[in-house]
Amino acid sequence: MKKGKIGVVGAGLIGGSIAAHAVKKKKEVICFGRNPLRLKKALRSGICTEVTTDLARAGECGIIFLSTPVDTIIGLGKKIIPFMSKGAVLTDVGSVKAEICASLFPEAKKRDILFCGAHPMAGSEKTGFENASADLFRDTVVFVAKGGNSSSRGGKIVREFWAGAGAECVSIEPEKHDEFASLTSHLPHLIAFSFAESFCRFEKKHRSVRDAAAGSFENITRIAASSPFLWSAVFAQNRKNIIRRAKDFRKSLDAMILSLEKKESTLNTLKRINRSYESYADQACKKNKRNR
Repeated sequence: MKKGKIGVVGAGLIGGSIAAHAVKKKKEVICFGRNPLRLKKALRSGICTEVTTDLARAGECGIIFLSTPVDTIIGLGKKIIPFMSKGAVLTDVGSVKAEICASLFPEAKKRDILFCGAHPMAGSEKTGFENASADLFRDTVVFVAKGGNSSSRGGKIVREFWAGAGAECVSIEPEKHDEFASLTSHLPHLIAFSFAESFCRFEKKHRSVRDAAAGSFENITRIAASSPFLWSAVFAQNRKNIIRRAKDFRKSLDAMILSLEKKESTLNTLKRINRSYESYADQACKKNKRNR
């Protein structure tokens, strides 16, 4: 990895965990932020070695991680690039990639900065550096952008960092990443938020329904506790893909509703879905065992 300190812009759950992992590896880590009080708390927590509100200190860093909501990454990236040293690496952790890569790669290239976007498939409905963990990324997948809007040299360094954190790196075109993430991550959150709203409408009239909330309820609503600010930005930036996935999901849901309305048995449909998912789960299990 290029010499210099590691910079983390936005010491939340993901950024804080990146910083904590780097500190664990005996690296010098600067956390950049806007709130001096939060930065001081982050420093006291031990997840970093220095904190600052001054973006000009970016010149001290060999690699910088942009770890803020996706709707702020481009703006922050453009502000910080002029302060970075030539040959330094700029990356991000946003869960939407195409727009970020298309915007920041050309800006970075003008100043000989190596930009390569990435997305760690890790996290929680919990937020803040208070919930950060140096081992958060162990046995997870990190998508690393490739193609015309990504530096291959920068990508090599980014993959080296994530591999050191215990993650499996998968190179992918930004557009393909956004298509995949819309199904595996963004749609589940959209459904969870929508279900939570449906539950709240019912619960207002039937308070005792709370007593019926068991494991399945907790499983589907857990991610509905995620940050509305973070997810409204994700939904907006990956709008087209999410709409496609949501419409496809609606077809399946409408088919189930129609079967129930016609008083038809859903057994064959459920068995077909179960077989398909069992096949996927079995393949995923074998893959995980190979990677251990």
